[in-house]
Amino acid sequence: MMLATPGDRVVRFPHAFRRVWRLIPLVALVATGGCFATRGDVRIIQNDILSLRAELLRKQVEHQEALLQTQRILQVASDSLAKVSARTVGIQGDVKGEMRAVREQLLQVQTLLGQSQATISRLRSELEEQRAQAAAAVPPVSSPTTVPPSGTPSGGRNNPPPTPPASTRTDSAAGTAAGPASAAPGPNQLYVNGMDQLRRGSSSTARTLFQELLTRFPDSEYSAESQYWIGESLAKENNLPAADAAFAAVVSTYPNNAFAPKALYKRGLLLIKQGNNTQGKQLLEQVIARYPRSDEAELAADTLKTLR
Repeated sequence: MMLATPGDRVVRFPHAFRRVWRLIPLVALVATGGCFATRGDVRIIQNDILSLRAELLRKQVEHQEALLQTQRILQVASDSLAKVSARTVGIQGDVKGEMRAVREQLLQVQTLLGQSQATISRLRSELEEQRAQAAAAVPPVSSPTTVPPSGTPSGGRNNPPPTPPASTRTDSAAGTAAGPASAAPGPNQLYVNGMDQLRRGSSSTARTLFQELLTRFPDSEYSAESQYWIGESLAKENNLPAADAAFAAVVSTYPNNAFAPKALYKRGLLLIKQGNNTQGKQLLEQVIARYPRSDEAELAADTLKTLR
């Protein structure tokens, strides 16, 4: 192996240096090419970012416009709802006012009807009383007298009239007795007298008159009312079980009469007054179910609200 000498180094060094020098342009080219590729990619990315930003800005603008449009629609809808609500409130107020006016008119009509009915009852009572007085004032039928024969001398003494037969005397007595019998009060007079006694506070006397009306005239137009006022007279005397039975008779005997819901409502109140709220509520619910258009149905509904 040959030792290297300084002369050898001088001779061999230029060859290695030449090889390295030849590689420098290639490395520079590669380095330069790599740098150019990275800048192009960066520009593409920058362009993409700019495009994305522009798209995002456009989307944001569209979104804001959509929100503004939605807000305007909601505002219009809110205004429309407010107007509808105001109109509804106004209509409800008008309806309530009209209903109140109708109820007041119905009360006035009921009052007038009640006065007219009372007047008619009093007129009928007076007519019945006048008929009774007229029947009592009719004199009894007298027995026929025997006319003396034409041949009797004018100066002679007339024969006494013959004694009427027993059948004639019986008929006359019956006719006399028939006068006071026909003077008995009729249903109208009994009802008017009973109401007068009830207003004066004579519950027992009123109840007697109403009971007589029911006994003598069971099919009278005042039968249901008389049975109802019997219950009222018992309630005034605080005889609640008997009053409940009387009101129950109104509902069972006259279910289609105007006093039936009144009696059923009274039964419910009496049971509640006695502390039996369960059955009282049931009766009030029956008033609403069986007589929904009656005034007592509204009263029963109000009473049930206070009990719940």
